[in-house]
Amino acid sequence: MPARVGPVKRAIATSAELRSEQRLGLTARRAAILAAVICVLTLTVAGPVRTYFAQRTEMTQLAVSEATLRRQIAELEQQKAKLADPAYIAAQARERLGFVRPGEIPYQVQLPATAVVPTQPGSPASTAAGNQPWYTALWHTIADAPHGAAPPVPPDSHGG
Repeated sequence: MPARVGPVKRAIATSAELRSEQRLGLTARRAAILAAVICVLTLTVAGPVRTYFAQRTEMTQLAVSEATLRRQIAELEQQKAKLADPAYIAAQARERLGFVRPGEIPYQVQLPATAVVPTQPGSPASTAAGNQPWYTALWHTIADAPHGAAPPVPPDSHGG
């Protein structure tokens, strides 16, 4: 009987190897199919997900824009209410245009050309200078007399 056992064992071993190779083949095929399905699902979901995040970003930007526009509307409503007040319009006409009421005597203070008027930050004079183009400001720093330098003294005309 030992002679018969050897070929049977070999046949069983061969059959087991064949089954294991078939299982590996089926497992590899199943893994490949699973990977393909996952790739297809990923590609199918990627477009809508990208669109979702783009729309969320756009929604956030629109919310910020809306808040800014609402603030501007509130400021314009306040300005509209001010402009509806005749007292405010009269005060602006007096301040900006120099209007006077009948019977009032207008006057203006004119400072000498050499007088230096100190300005506070945010005053209209400093903002007017800030509205100039950069090259104009640069030209004035080059062309004007240096700061702190004494003006040139004219030659003595007394013949001395």
